[in-house]
Amino acid sequence: MADPTIGAAGHEVSDSGPGDSGTTVPDPAGAGATPPPGGFGRSRSQSTASPTVFPQLQTETVERFGRPMRQFPVAVTSEAMALAWANQEEAPHGATVIVDTEIRPSGLHGRLWKIPAGDSLACSIVLRPVLKMDEADCLWLVAAWAAAEGAEAVSGRPLSTWWPDAVVDSATREQVAAVRAEIQLGPGRVKSGILTLRFDLPALGLDASRKDELLEAVVRAIDAASEELTGGAVGAAAAYEKRCALLGNRVMIRLLPKGETRGTARRIDRAARLELESPSGIIEKVGVDQVRDMKVV
Repeated sequence: MADPTIGAAGHEVSDSGPGDSGTTVPDPAGAGATPPPGGFGRSRSQSTASPTVFPQLQTETVERFGRPMRQFPVAVTSEAMALAWANQEEAPHGATVIVDTEIRPSGLHGRLWKIPAGDSLACSIVLRPVLKMDEADCLWLVAAWAAAEGAEAVSGRPLSTWWPDAVVDSATREQVAAVRAEIQLGPGRVKSGILTLRFDLPALGLDASRKDELLEAVVRAIDAASEELTGGAVGAAAAYEKRCALLGNRVMIRLLPKGETRGTARRIDRAARLELESPSGIIEKVGVDQVRDMKVV
């Protein structure tokens, strides 16, 4: 069994520096782990941020799997292109971007996804959910649950989520996918969320010829998970918990900006926080952005 620590599970990880949790993307409209090789960080943006120049989109929009879709042979990341589409052109809910080769596929706190492009599927989906601000981080749970559902359906392998941002083989704990949720906030609400999912095809037993099959299964799963959000984040958290293999394990988490905590992982709440129980029964909640790294002890 692979050592379940962030950056382990047979994948190489590079750090861009502690505390670097990704790029903050402003709202130009003024509305304003345990084994992850590439855990995906969160940025929140509000109208007080300075303007950002987004990459120019020069590709055809096509209709596939019941949604508008754009595919790029090369881009910095699929997330960057989806953000540009969402902010410059008001991409609708469900709009999807695929990038064949990402230049810098970075994740949680700047870690790099090191699986070769030919062995990866990288996609980003724009969501415009009706969510309260305090439920925004449940989009992490939606992304991971959908990644596990879609990949399991295509690969035939039992898969589990692994908080905060990974999907693993249920038997071996080898990581097969990583997710990221980029959240943009408007006045008192979530304006949009960009869910980025990356899959290790060989780890799933798939070859490149099955990318389209996997993509369709994943976006269908995103659609199903999104429907659950109409009633708030509680349903998404419950579905995620059923798949989470981390629960029940005793873990040690190094925190940002400093410190550490230990306890038994008991549940995931609607804000995507991991609840740790100490030997004395005290419950501590840890958010995704607080995790520097984590291991089972």
